[in-house]
Amino acid sequence: MSTESGETRPALTIRLPATFAAFRHRNFRLYWFGNMISFTGTWMQNVAKSWLVLSVTNSPFFVGLDSAMNWLPVWLVSLPAGVLADRFSKRNLMLITQSVLAFFALLLAILTWTRVINIYQILAISFLAGIFVALNAPVAQTLVPDLVNRKDVLNAIALNSSMFNLARMVGPAIAGSLLTFSGPAPVFAINAASFLAIILALALIRLDKPVNNIQHEPILTQLITGLRYVRSHPDIRLLILLIGIFSSFGIVYIPLLPVIARDVLGQGARGYGLMMTSLGAGAVTGGLTLATLSKTRHRGKILLAGTLTLGILLLIFSFCRSYQFALILLLLVGFCQTSIASLTNTLIQTLAPDYIRGRVMSIFSLFFNGMFPLGSLIGGAIAQRWGTCPALLVAGIVVLTTLALVMLIRPQLRHI
Repeated sequence: MSTESGETRPALTIRLPATFAAFRHRNFRLYWFGNMISFTGTWMQNVAKSWLVLSVTNSPFFVGLDSAMNWLPVWLVSLPAGVLADRFSKRNLMLITQSVLAFFALLLAILTWTRVINIYQILAISFLAGIFVALNAPVAQTLVPDLVNRKDVLNAIALNSSMFNLARMVGPAIAGSLLTFSGPAPVFAINAASFLAIILALALIRLDKPVNNIQHEPILTQLITGLRYVRSHPDIRLLILLIGIFSSFGIVYIPLLPVIARDVLGQGARGYGLMMTSLGAGAVTGGLTLATLSKTRHRGKILLAGTLTLGILLLIFSFCRSYQFALILLLLVGFCQTSIASLTNTLIQTLAPDYIRGRVMSIFSLFFNGMFPLGSLIGGAIAQRWGTCPALLVAGIVVLTTLALVMLIRPQLRHI
């Protein structure tokens, strides 16, 4: 695939298993390993921050609100970020966003270490950091195809998803132990330092003949062009709608996990960390499975089957009272979650042409990341009023109902 700068550098001549084909490309290796370290720190911070909010407020609602504050900025900046991704160097844009996010992690560490932290500071930092997370999302997603050739794009996206979820498996386990012995401040400091890995990797990435794809149309015109493109392509439109429902209800359990761990399953910080690790292990397995099946012609069927399975698992999870069984369920949920997210991402990037991919993926990010805070608020409110188990039950019902409607509206989706 052509990049923002032309063709990628030559791939390694050594043979790799099909599962790891994208690692033949130097740029992708740098990006993958740098992100692996950085995301490990990010997941450590996510666990520590959720536990800190629960400790400070003793309120499931504030746990959901903090998660929502981190993702609400998606609604403000995702679409402009897509225009930026189509106009300027993605690598340079990411260098800026990652540096700012490192600063916010360090600020959180200092405030916690000095014991002046309160819930309003946490919410403010979550919102401000969320602005740069939202700016980064479409840029990072569209950079991945630029690091490999066209035939390795699906494999690269699947491996990138596996990296994200491997970090989710490792980070929470480390965070759970650190929280038990040293509290959240060191976790936040480690996350700040972890950003150095991706910053260095981005600095080392080399794309030939660097140019900026700057177009002369006004930003608003480019935004409208992207929206019209999505509206005129029913498969892309429906995939984006599906990922929005998935994000708002299918993963509502994530911000509720500390409450489920403590109040339903009777676990402490370490038990919560292991739950996140189990979720990450399932997600890594799902990502590697997709990477192995990157040549399959049944992506639509796999996507719909994964959505069906996720809805059923959420219904079962709502009645779960066993910690050991919860770990098994989370393993399976993680597998389905990464399969749905990666396949939807891949299908949209494959269907969208190069010149408009950044704007299309910004709309994807708007629904994928922007609907998550809505689900967090709804899930937190239901958990506050009726408990976490009814929140999971509602989520499972909504996912299954949406799947049924999608199949009625456009059964052809199974064949894409």
